[in-house]
Amino acid sequence: MIGQTADICPADKKLYALRDVTGTIPSPPLIVASIMSKKLAENLDRLVLDVKFGTGAFMKTRKEAKQLAASMTKVGKSMGVKVSHLLSPMDEPLGRAVGNALEVAECVEILQGRGPSDTVNLVLDLAEQVSTAPRATLERWLTDGTAWRKFISLVYAQDGDASSLEKITEIHRAPIVHPLLAQAAGTVKKMDAGTIGRASLFLGGGRQTADDTVDFAVGLSAIKKIGERVEAQEPLLFVHARTDQAMLTVLPLLEEAVQIEQ
Repeated sequence: MIGQTADICPADKKLYALRDVTGTIPSPPLIVASIMSKKLAENLDRLVLDVKFGTGAFMKTRKEAKQLAASMTKVGKSMGVKVSHLLSPMDEPLGRAVGNALEVAECVEILQGRGPSDTVNLVLDLAEQVSTAPRATLERWLTDGTAWRKFISLVYAQDGDASSLEKITEIHRAPIVHPLLAQAAGTVKKMDAGTIGRASLFLGGGRQTADDTVDFAVGLSAIKKIGERVEAQEPLLFVHARTDQAMLTVLPLLEEAVQIEQ
């Protein structure tokens, strides 16, 4: 629900920023220490971990992800927490958005009973691991407004402003929104998550140096999924950029990320 601030976990915030720019984010011992220290500080009795693998994840193979999950599970169980995990592929972006405000807006859609099916299914898979309610009930809570109302109450319980959630992309709106068009009709064969993630970083959606600030407005939206049919000149995704230069910089990278099979 929250991230590190100057008052909450200040040391972890600085360490993570350093890891971000020193190539040590994928270090399994540092991942285990960072994630599990924060989770266990919450006095949990159950914990489910979504461990990614693939081009868009820190762990590139399922084997690496399984080893990381086993390490985190071992730490959790040693502290008396019931830990389970899912291994989920990340060769294409999860959902249809990449970027801070754009992803929050997508989460709001899901909590209101809409949103991309792959993300909804993963949410339900994870919820099943820690909830005593059956999957059918969990699905109903997403569609009938129960999950959304509960989330609103959680935001207010932490002194947050829930009224901003449904207009997050208006509060954080990039001045430039540009489509990446399909050059030919066909089926999407590749939508490389790693390359798309780098594009988001270059737009300002992440840090390249420890002192960088993150631009919440930039990113990518309406991303086509692997297996979907597209027509020539149909948008494959939309780039949300702060400047023309940033947009022009990432377009060749995004063209490299996509492959259409005719």
